[in-house]
Amino acid sequence: MEKMDKKSRGTNLSGIIHGIGKCHFRLVAFGILLQASSAFCAFGFKLNGTLDKTAISKAYFEGEFNRILPPLEAWRTSRATKTREDSIFVYKYLSVIYAAEPKTQNKAESYMVQLLKLMPTIELVDMYISDNIESIFKDVQGKFLNQQKYVREHDDLGRSLLPVDTTEPKHNQSHVKETSSSSSWVWWTVGGVGAVAVVAGGYYIMHDDPGSSVKSFEP
Repeated sequence: MEKMDKKSRGTNLSGIIHGIGKCHFRLVAFGILLQASSAFCAFGFKLNGTLDKTAISKAYFEGEFNRILPPLEAWRTSRATKTREDSIFVYKYLSVIYAAEPKTQNKAESYMVQLLKLMPTIELVDMYISDNIESIFKDVQGKFLNQQKYVREHDDLGRSLLPVDTTEPKHNQSHVKETSSSSSWVWWTVGGVGAVAVVAGGYYIMHDDPGSSVKSFEP
């Protein structure tokens, strides 16, 4: 009986140790998975895989640009479903960060174009950028808007798509009226001067010969 109790206690102890070992293994495995998840979502991403915009924005204004680039580029190149708002956010930050370095300015301009395609009227004033970055963006924006205007108004061969206006400009019509009025005024003036000249000539002829004047009043 005593042997049975010892054997039973030994079995129970083995079971407890085995159970503790399994539990410890599970805890270790869960810890590893948790660390892996935390490492993946340590910065820039939430646990559901979406962008952590608040963390990225905070790091940007603290000057941690090297910390911002990896999650932004990872999101840009991923096959995840991208919303328009997320795309604007990513291209906006990438444009500014890359524009800060002369060697990556071309990449910055490329991202600025992508940003303007999504939001042509966007500004970067809320990013507290330097005058140089502002100048780069304004140059890219001006060229982009001009290019869009040209594409709307021309076909692939450069022919205008705008309707041809065949009506005569109003200023030309007013010029014609003014010319006509001026010509009429000249002719009226010339006619008036001619009439005065005829009257004056007749008066002169009638009063130039004294004899005729006397004869006309003879009884």
